[in-house]
Amino acid sequence: MLIIFFSLTLVSTIAYYQALSRIDARKETLKQVAAEEKMLGLEEAISSAAWSPGSSRVVSFSDYGGELRVEPAGNHLKINLTLGASRQVVFNSSTGRVVFQLPSATSRRVGSWLRGDERAIVNKSAAYQAQVHIERGAEAAELIVGYRPLVSSSLGGLVAGRRVNNICIYIINLNGSQAIETEGEFHVKVLCSGVSSRVYTYNLSSSIASVGITATLSGSERTVEVPVTSGPSGSTVRVEVLVCGVELRGVSV
Repeated sequence: MLIIFFSLTLVSTIAYYQALSRIDARKETLKQVAAEEKMLGLEEAISSAAWSPGSSRVVSFSDYGGELRVEPAGNHLKINLTLGASRQVVFNSSTGRVVFQLPSATSRRVGSWLRGDERAIVNKSAAYQAQVHIERGAEAAELIVGYRPLVSSSLGGLVAGRRVNNICIYIINLNGSQAIETEGEFHVKVLCSGVSSRVYTYNLSSSIASVGITATLSGSERTVEVPVTSGPSGSTVRVEVLVCGVELRGVSV
């Protein structure tokens, strides 16, 4: 009887600790899901405030068991134009990123994209500029929010026999943000600080049928080709680089 009693006690103890382990794992999973939703909410606040100077939002974080880092010097972006045999750099700077380091528990979603994808530049208005994904960091899985450039194009009229081709490159830039490292409960203010514009104009021969726009973003590279329409004397390509500054600051509410 004594052996049976100890056996039952051992089984009960094992079952108890297994149940506790499952509960702890469930808590960690719920915290990760909540952190993912909050980082998506932060991205939505940034996208909502962008392109409207003076517009702001405040995002409140609860304690998800991890650490938030705003890295203004992260996410370096370089953009090259290729026009026939010539090339020109039109942007070369950090654009910033936001990182939420998850609790030490291993995430089974490492490598997944919550918004956007791995392409360094996109040329469809329906595509997300945002890139929100989970990757393996030095110590734990990390939720990362960053932005890539978006390209649009349109045709203008004829000027001196040249067809005008308008190309716009849109960039959301977080590098004016406050460098933040914090955890627990906190609040982040998102502010659109302004929009700057720089225009490059090129007169091309009719033999050049497209402009290549190559973006290198944190080591990832992609080129989009924008078709060029010519007139009797060739084409004029007008490239406008629009940079929207969005600043993140820690605030008290």
